[in-house]
Amino acid sequence: MLALCVSNGNQEMSQTTSLSPTPDVAVVVTTYNRSQFLSETIESVINQKFDGRTELVIVDDGSTDNTADLADLYCRRFSDPLGDLLIRYVFQDNQGLAVARNTGVFKTNAPLIAFVDDDDLVEPTKTQAQVDAFHQDPQVGLVHTSFRYVDYQGRLNLGDRSQPQRVDNPCVGSCVNVLLNELLVISSTVMVRRQILMQAAALEPHGLPYDPKWVRSQDYDMALRMARISKFAYVATPQLRYRLHDSNIAMSKGNIKTAYEYHCRVQIDFVRRYGHEFGIDENEVKQRAATFLLQRANSCFWRRRFTTALEICDLADEMEIGHEAFQAVRAKASRPVWIYKAKDYIDQILGRDTYP
Repeated sequence: MLALCVSNGNQEMSQTTSLSPTPDVAVVVTTYNRSQFLSETIESVINQKFDGRTELVIVDDGSTDNTADLADLYCRRFSDPLGDLLIRYVFQDNQGLAVARNTGVFKTNAPLIAFVDDDDLVEPTKTQAQVDAFHQDPQVGLVHTSFRYVDYQGRLNLGDRSQPQRVDNPCVGSCVNVLLNELLVISSTVMVRRQILMQAAALEPHGLPYDPKWVRSQDYDMALRMARISKFAYVATPQLRYRLHDSNIAMSKGNIKTAYEYHCRVQIDFVRRYGHEFGIDENEVKQRAATFLLQRANSCFWRRRFTTALEICDLADEMEIGHEAFQAVRAKASRPVWIYKAKDYIDQILGRDTYP
């Protein structure tokens, strides 16, 4: 029986009220059939070195594995509403990530809310570092951090990728212009000020923190809308371990084209609505979207992922933002694979760099 911690996320969303003290921070973990990773994610939240009260809200978006049983174990351990950590579990029918995150937001009344994916690991210092950043500037609405990549088992053994990433992230302060080049905010590093998140939501026709129409890149849309009305802060020390594995949904090989399409459509949609506030028109943002795609197409080509490079070129054409540079990538990526295998082999023998 899960009565200690289960609530229904399918009902109309309203702000949670409770007789228990308001937590200082809420951590929203959305999950769907990832019980093999979820326990480690929860443990990393439990192990936070934070001088305050934390509420962990696990939003299950319709899992059919043993997620409910796993969550129940943690809810029973951390069920004291007066304790430093309270864990709650919310089940809803499968409705997608945007709806699940909205459910998490509306199930807590904490003034600061962090979002963590169900396969990532947060460092013990993350919560305190981000809370400190908020206290330094009341105009900051979102704090994000550096991160490191880890393998399937959560180990830091991926060479340069396991070193701190994006230490010099330019997405700080008033950063709409920077964000409109590409998303530089990793969703699992994000903590937001609830008041500003809800202000951004109220400015939209849907009135929600995350727009359900974006089945991908909903975090990009949210970040742009937050940047429109607030400043961002950045913690340059890595506070997240971003797990790489075959079931990463958004950026798996078969989903890259779709992920990039949503990224570009979010860029363009935001500028159509609010670009005049920042002196950016639709032609300019389409050029930025084209630059974003071209960089990825070239990267895929040099990593010898020819099929993906061609798919990105196709996407540029479909979105009517392609140009001559895409045709050059297409021509190179369409050549027989054996040519590049031979070239790479010769480069290796001669000690030359294969990639530019």
